[in-house]
Amino acid sequence: MQNTIAPIANDTFIAMFTHDLKTPINSGIFALEMLLKNSSDNLNDYQKELLNDLLNSSKYMKRLTENALCKFRADSGKLVLNKEKYSVKKLVKDCIEETKYLLNEKNQHLKFTCTQKDITANVDIVELTRVINNLISNACKYSQKNSDIEITLQKINHKIYFEIQDHGCGINLKDLDKAFEKYVRLANSQKSAGTGLGLYITKLIIDAHNGNISIKSKPKKGTKISFNIPE
Repeated sequence: MQNTIAPIANDTFIAMFTHDLKTPINSGIFALEMLLKNSSDNLNDYQKELLNDLLNSSKYMKRLTENALCKFRADSGKLVLNKEKYSVKKLVKDCIEETKYLLNEKNQHLKFTCTQKDITANVDIVELTRVINNLISNACKYSQKNSDIEITLQKINHKIYFEIQDHGCGINLKDLDKAFEKYVRLANSQKSAGTGLGLYITKLIIDAHNGNISIKSKPKKGTKISFNIPE
């Protein structure tokens, strides 16, 4: 089933694509660094050389994607959702597995709560994965070391409700709705690299699913982002 929504330009598509690459690239870099650090005594010189080559290549890819994100701007075009019935609970678990290296790097702990046996919905799997990975990545980036990140998922009256709560630096914006605008950088005090596309892309996808997204935040207390979509 296809659902055509608001236009998206080719350069925005490229920006979205390169933004997606950041999480697996960062995870790969951390995994390789850990492998080299913890298994160095068990590796021969050739194996170490290969792993270092992979690490350097991954870091190069990271720089390329960051450069691309800085260059491209969103204008107009078209985004098409390819929906199918899928387990949202499984999708969330898969996203947690994909991003676990990011959490491990700062010794953060992600707690996932879903009391229902399974939750399914008619969604675009790729795009909803993009949303959840973005939110986990942001929560990880702006949270302190050894902190907790909580995710809850539930279905109420034919709607799927997702919530992610971190206990990081929070967002210092008078109008929190602006957090979803293009190129709005959050948590500026962190001085971290980024272009502010993540939440913009997230809202775009949730809107495409005929859903709603909201944000609550207090500086130095943390941020809670919630969205709901129809099943």
